[in-house]
Amino acid sequence: MKISSVELQASQPEALQLFYTELLGLPLLSEDEGSFNVRAGYSTLTFRTAGDSQKGGYHLAFHVPGNQLAEAAAWLQERVAFLYAPGADSPVVVHETWQAKALYFYDPAFNLLEFIAHSATPAGHIPFGPTQLLGIAEVGLPVKDVAGFAQELREKLKLPRWKSANALFEAVGDAEGLFIVVQEQRPWFPTQNPAVALPTRVRVQAPVAGQLNQGLFVIEAVRTATKV
Repeated sequence: MKISSVELQASQPEALQLFYTELLGLPLLSEDEGSFNVRAGYSTLTFRTAGDSQKGGYHLAFHVPGNQLAEAAAWLQERVAFLYAPGADSPVVVHETWQAKALYFYDPAFNLLEFIAHSATPAGHIPFGPTQLLGIAEVGLPVKDVAGFAQELREKLKLPRWKSANALFEAVGDAEGLFIVVQEQRPWFPTQNPAVALPTRVRVQAPVAGQLNQGLFVIEAVRTATKV
C-alpha cells in the first residue's frame, strides 16, 4: 500500500508551515488563507485550519532509505529534540519484528513524527537531506474498536495485517505503507500522550478501489496499477 496524500487539521498552521518547509525542508506546493500543502517524496501532506483548538496530536511516519537512519539522526539532531524510549540511551528505536529502525520527535503542534528505515526500503547513495524523505510511511488512526476497524480496512481495501496485533494495536498494510490502528487513549509510543481521534483524510494506492468513512476518518483508495 502506498500513501499518496494525507490531510490533517491544525489550529496554528503558520508555525507548522515554517517547521515543515524551513526546518525539514519539504517543498511548499501551495498555500492559501486556510491551508498549506507540502511534498515528501511521492506523498503530499496538507494541513487545514481548524475552527477550535485541538486537544491531542496526530501520528505520522516518513520513509527514509534503509541504510541512512544514522545519517538521518545526525541531520535531525540540530533541528529537533528526539523522543527516547523508556530507559534508552539512544534515540534510535530498533523494531526487530518489523526489521526497521526509527527516530521519534514532535512538530510544533505536538504531532508525533517518525523517521523509519525498513530494511526493505532501497538504500540511499547521496548525503541525507529533505529529498531522502521518500514518502509517508504510516498514519495513526485512534479508534474505539481496534479489531473491528482494522478488519474493515483489511476487507474493504484488501490489505493484509502487518506482523502482530492485539486488542489495543494493529498495523494494516505493508512495509510500503501502514495504517496504525490503536485504541483511543492508548499512549503513543514512545510517549505517554494518549491517542486522540482527529479529522483525517488519507488517499492510498491499494489492491482495490474504495472509500471508507469512519467517524472523523475518510480513507480513499485507488487501485494500484498492475505491473507489466
